[in-house]
Amino acid sequence: MKKFLLSVFAAALFAAVPFQETVAQAQQPKRAVIKVNVLSPFALTGSGFLEYAVTDRVSAQFGAFTTGISVSDVKFKGYGFTPEVRYYFSDNKTAPAGPYLAGYGRIQNFKLTVKNKDEEGSDYSATYAPVGAGVAIGNQWIFNSGISLDVFLGAGYNGGSLKVNTGTEEDFDTGIIGDMIIGSGFGLRPGLTIGYNF
Repeated sequence: MKKFLLSVFAAALFAAVPFQETVAQAQQPKRAVIKVNVLSPFALTGSGFLEYAVTDRVSAQFGAFTTGISVSDVKFKGYGFTPEVRYYFSDNKTAPAGPYLAGYGRIQNFKLTVKNKDEEGSDYSATYAPVGAGVAIGNQWIFNSGISLDVFLGAGYNGGSLKVNTGTEEDFDTGIIGDMIIGSGFGLRPGLTIGYNF
């Protein structure tokens, strides 16, 4: 009888070990996250991201946006891409969850128009295609439901010059608001995304 009870106890113990490992693995995030920036609509912009964990510490993310914002009399219509590499530094979480430090690039392309500025009633037009790079710090939470929440703040530099097709550079001056949104030089990149881990 003792041998039988010991055998049952040993079998239960051996069965419990894989079960505990399965539960622990289920709590680890999956490798991919698709998400949208919920702050973008405030700037009449739509942006989304796809992130994939390459290792337990490193992930690659690709972002894209499109915009149709107007500032003063100037309308910006364009798109951009943001490739990013993230390093997750939590001791008890694996990518893509936890606090991280990121390096990113940014490629943008805009067409600018100012309505009815010339003598014939035609629009002035210009193009602007800045390229930049920066760093960001943030934290991404992945909940048991698969929902993700990512909060980050970045700082970067954009370089590029306005190419005026018709009109002058002064016609496309948007002041400090336009400079903050798409301007050259140093700028901040805040973000709050909601997504799904799969």
